[in-house]
Amino acid sequence: MRATGTTLAILLVLLTSAGSPAWADSTNRERQEGFALYDAGRYAEAVSRLDVVLERHPNDVEALVRRGNSYLRLDRPTKAMGDFDRLVHRDPLNPSGHSDRGIALTMLSRYDEAEAEFARSIRLWANPLNGSSRLTPRIHSQVQEAKSVAYAGLAQVHHRTGRDQEALAEYDQAIAIFGTDPNTYIGRGDVHRKLGDFAEALADLDEAVRLGPGYARAFASRGRLLEDMQQDGRALADYDQAIAVDPRYAFAYSLRGGLKSRLGRNEEALADFETVGRLLPGDAVAHKDLGGVLVRLGRYPQAVVELDKSIAIDPKQSKAYQNRGAAYNSLARYDEAVADLDRAIKLDPKNAGAHSNAGLAYFMIGQYDRAIEDLSEAVKLAPKNAVVHFNRGNVFAKLGLKDQALADYQAAGDLNPKLVAAYGGSQRLYEEMARNAMAIRDQTPIRDASHDVDAYLERGRKRQAESDWTGAIAEYDRAVAADPRRAEVYIARGWSRLCADVDGAEIDAHAYLNLKGWGDPASSYMALLGALGARRAGREPEAYKFLEEALAKLPRQDAWPKAALLYLNGDLSDRDFLAKAGNDVQKAEVHTILALDLIRKDKPDDARVHLEWVADHSVDRSIAADLARATLSRLPRPNQLARKP
Repeated sequence: MRATGTTLAILLVLLTSAGSPAWADSTNRERQEGFALYDAGRYAEAVSRLDVVLERHPNDVEALVRRGNSYLRLDRPTKAMGDFDRLVHRDPLNPSGHSDRGIALTMLSRYDEAEAEFARSIRLWANPLNGSSRLTPRIHSQVQEAKSVAYAGLAQVHHRTGRDQEALAEYDQAIAIFGTDPNTYIGRGDVHRKLGDFAEALADLDEAVRLGPGYARAFASRGRLLEDMQQDGRALADYDQAIAVDPRYAFAYSLRGGLKSRLGRNEEALADFETVGRLLPGDAVAHKDLGGVLVRLGRYPQAVVELDKSIAIDPKQSKAYQNRGAAYNSLARYDEAVADLDRAIKLDPKNAGAHSNAGLAYFMIGQYDRAIEDLSEAVKLAPKNAVVHFNRGNVFAKLGLKDQALADYQAAGDLNPKLVAAYGGSQRLYEEMARNAMAIRDQTPIRDASHDVDAYLERGRKRQAESDWTGAIAEYDRAVAADPRRAEVYIARGWSRLCADVDGAEIDAHAYLNLKGWGDPASSYMALLGALGARRAGREPEAYKFLEEALAKLPRQDAWPKAALLYLNGDLSDRDFLAKAGNDVQKAEVHTILALDLIRKDKPDDARVHLEWVADHSVDRSIAADLARATLSRLPRPNQLARKP
């Protein structure tokens, strides 16, 4: 009898998570509003209501489930984990609680733990009592759907870890249990697409669209497949529909922009990529794509601006350097083009486009052997790409190597007849290119600007010591331009930007973390910088993304400044945050962060109290002291003196 009672309790938890009220004594206005906001997709507002509910009724399982799932939809899996941990601790035999934990762990890329959670959920569902035939048809359907989620979650883990055949088996099981969830068909279709089984993939994605006509992701996934199948018109229609279903779905705009650019509709592509930039202002790929289409439109100075932003956020993108190198080539800034294209090749030696563009740049500075070497490598990497043959043919023509040039033009024409025909054929193209057979200048060494970085850093630090934040930023800008992979520059410039109250601190945080990863000693402070910078810019989701990733990936021990990250993430009160500080430097950081939070809440007089504490305690040459003094200098004078804490 006890086993039966336990099972029924599990089912009650599941049913409440599907929408049926569980405890009448906890039903109140905030609870009803929170649930209604959740059902309406207004997850941030739902969280604020459910916070109140759970403070009063900490054992309200339905509220825990909904708040946890709200956090998942807000891309805050670490916060969701807190709710799901409470749920599983309260009822360790709850299979849906383990599935929810598995989803959060998957979002955090903790795949081994996620796999264990989904496997545990599947084992719990194997209890025959959890599929009791005595359930009503509606409740039975909800139970089957919940079972299916566990198998689909396990399939997603297998897919992300490269075990695609295992993923297909789990998706098959999920669909056999509950065959009307569009997400499961999308997942299985994506696996079939990766494996090259286009017919199977299309069948799955057609079914996903049929079952979920309101699922933007279903249309986007099918559009990608149709592009692979060279059905561009149908793919474009699917991207249009995905955007119609969800006008804020950035991924669909990105896919549509990429397809339109490939079709030569670059003005339309530009509009799509600009939309992606507005939806994802701190995304390196968004800036890279926008810069790329600007290059194709011949708007080279604008392209460089966007590509600068992309590289600042993530200095490890080969394509971003390739695109900026192409822009520099077109602006006749050949040394800079060569430097960028060499970086692109170093990051991705198999990037044929970077080799091709590098060859053209080396030709223009008179390094002919290196030019032919890079162009030939491009042909080797992409023998079916007409453009790389065309580019090498042009260089051969300018060097007077007629036979080699004509052979490349022939290959380019065979691959893309329109490309060579547009110039009147191979012979005429050769004659045109051979008229100016030499580059713009003779071979000269390319200046290595990396030795200038130390000088720029020294001057920048001197400006910092004088509280000349604008001057410091200018020096650090020069250092980044000289060597974008010098990580320490991003630390100095990022905190200077925050002190100067200008945009870009979060971009420098991204750049540093992309270069150094989460194991570096400074990474926790750069995550803190990123969260403060994003919050200052009014981009709360980006701030939480920094915090989520930091709390998930930084070492688990309670090392400073973890307390600051927890406070900004909403996991520590003001009082508890201050109590965590062990010395004056840490206390200065607490007071500075509390002050910034109060300024954001339009409480400048309260903020001044904390900032003056930092100033009075003379914590010299700490970033908290610099930031506090810079912020204090911008505050209006209070009407009356506030009492110091």
